[in-house]
Amino acid sequence: MDLGLRGKVVLVTAASKGLGYAVAKEMLAEGAHVAISSRSEESIKKAAEELSQGGKHDVFYVPADLSKPGDVDVLMDRVLHHFGQVDILICNTGGPKTSDFVDTGFEDWKSGMDMMLFPVLKMTERVIPLMKENNWGRIIFMTSTWVKQPRKSGVISTMARSAVSGLSKHLSNELAKHNILVNQVLPGPTWTDRSKEITSRLAQQRGVPVEVIKEEIAEEIPLGRYGTAQEIANAVTFLASEKASFITGASLQVDGGQIKATV
Repeated sequence: MDLGLRGKVVLVTAASKGLGYAVAKEMLAEGAHVAISSRSEESIKKAAEELSQGGKHDVFYVPADLSKPGDVDVLMDRVLHHFGQVDILICNTGGPKTSDFVDTGFEDWKSGMDMMLFPVLKMTERVIPLMKENNWGRIIFMTSTWVKQPRKSGVISTMARSAVSGLSKHLSNELAKHNILVNQVLPGPTWTDRSKEITSRLAQQRGVPVEVIKEEIAEEIPLGRYGTAQEIANAVTFLASEKASFITGASLQVDGGQIKATV
């Protein structure tokens, strides 16, 4: 199936591994030109080399710590200078510390917003003008099922990603007349390094093996297992494609049925 992504310029952040890496790989398979970023220069360079497959694919990388506004500016300057435009923006960010409200201080809140909201605002602001000129664009925010079904110790992530959810819905209305489609993808439990970190921390807090925590979470999912990064990437690639040309303002759950709400 031709998804109409050949030749499109895609920027994927937090892409040295996990969900971002899988999305970048899938976009390249569809013939897109891809820019990737993460905070570690060593990691993002290695990812770019792997993704390019010896020069077969067009991959441009920029190391950037999204929690630093100056780094975000450099990222956008370099990508726009290299490609001249960004047709598809995949806003993917790392996650904050896990904690309950009573154990969360002001600096924790600020760090969460600096990591998950403010860079998203800045990147989105930079790509919109050229998307308007081209009368075509896709903006996809990677949030979480936690914005619909919060989990224990996830208050920072739920709060910050819920702000991004509101932004997504607003922008979908504001930009629709320019043929710029804006959606969010809500990954459920996906077995990435981030999930491993969270399950390890919970296991340590409770004094049980990691497998116990993993099995408890899997039991909440009707499909009975964690998702894979590739499964998330498939959904993101579809939303970015011409096959999703009448979808905007949507919240696509890719969670194996974990969220129990009817809508």
